[in-house]
Amino acid sequence: MKTSFGPVVISVLVLWAACAEAQNNPDNADTTATQAQVGPQPAFIYPDATPSLDFLSESLENSSITLGVSSGIVYYNYGYSSGGVTLFSVVPSIRIQQFHPKLVWHIGYGAGFSTYLQSNTTPYNNLFTQNANAGLLWQFAPHWQLAADDSYRFTSNPFDSYITIHGTPTLNNPNPVTTIPLTQYKLNQAVVSLTNQLTKTDALSFSGTQMLRETTTYNLVNSVPFYNLISYGGIASYQHKLSPRLSLGASYDYNSLDFSHGLQRSGLNTISLTADYSIRPNMTIAGWIGPEYTSIKTIVGIPVPGQIVSVTTRTSRWSTSAGANYVWRAQRNVFSAGFARRVWDGGGIIATSLVTTVNGDYRRMLTAKLDALAGAGYLHDTSITATNRTYGSTYFRAGLDYKLTRSLTVRGDYAFVHLGESSAFLIHSGTHNDNRLNVSISYSWNHPLGR
Repeated sequence: MKTSFGPVVISVLVLWAACAEAQNNPDNADTTATQAQVGPQPAFIYPDATPSLDFLSESLENSSITLGVSSGIVYYNYGYSSGGVTLFSVVPSIRIQQFHPKLVWHIGYGAGFSTYLQSNTTPYNNLFTQNANAGLLWQFAPHWQLAADDSYRFTSNPFDSYITIHGTPTLNNPNPVTTIPLTQYKLNQAVVSLTNQLTKTDALSFSGTQMLRETTTYNLVNSVPFYNLISYGGIASYQHKLSPRLSLGASYDYNSLDFSHGLQRSGLNTISLTADYSIRPNMTIAGWIGPEYTSIKTIVGIPVPGQIVSVTTRTSRWSTSAGANYVWRAQRNVFSAGFARRVWDGGGIIATSLVTTVNGDYRRMLTAKLDALAGAGYLHDTSITATNRTYGSTYFRAGLDYKLTRSLTVRGDYAFVHLGESSAFLIHSGTHNDNRLNVSISYSWNHPLGR
């Protein structure tokens, strides 16, 4: 897999730039802090953000449509393969959202065309990608709230198909890194949450999650057995606000992971104690810790003369799940950092793994139109069924966003990845350094639709 793993490591950075911003989303945090948001507000987002424990019922009805288009050029240069890759893309999109006093909903769709040229090849390669999302937040009773969100993505871009979501790790998402082989794939993620505000200081929440990650053999050079994944889970959580600054809680979390339709199946059970503390109005820290029980069934193929015999192995273990998040906001600055350690999906390379993630992001508003951002992250996965399977990497990134007009934005960023440890089977091992340079321009037009 020597010739194909260069894009693996490089494309780990392709969506990192965009997705890190999408998850942390410090954009315009300082300029919009005083603006009132219409519609109901999430009463309980556990434990990815400090819950407000307040329901807003007085809001204006409003709706809008947003049309957008983005275009960019990305250049990749990876260390152990000859030459580099230049990728050109154009992605138009549409989004409709509507606000009511008790209901907020949105729906969006985007479809894009990309073409890339590798320096050691002559022809261009044309590719297609599309994504869709929908969601709602409904306060259907004075003390009850329902939230739902679903997102779908399809792509055949071999440099886009290694997704990396580098946000602050949380209890619900302790390993915000998903890796998929160089192939056509589809990814669907959904979450539904039901929240009951028991009292002004107590809240109870029930959530269900689902994820489908599926690939084909299109453009696939080498086979990695754990890229297809069907997972589902649920979490029941309770939180009590002891004071305006301190909230304590507890939760039970269950997740089922099914890799390659039964090749490996895992059940993860976690009990966690959580705490959210507001050090200052602009500075918060949150953490969780608790025991975790994992049971795994794996089908292993053992070659014998003339055939391969399937052998089923069963493994179980106790471990500790723990993590912490820190966020600081100032008038022109936003800084966030996170740590998590938990048994989770290894990202498609080594299946069920003990995952350790550390990352930090910093953003500064240099002028009213210019933002600077920087980030770093570390990932280490160790298979809990085969200790000699590991995967680890370190990431660094810096970029600038410049707002030409209210609707037009130019972005440039540079990213560097160091693959310092990899002994996963079928994966090129050793140390590699890779670089990526991206320049893009995007246009967004927003128009109110009225009542």
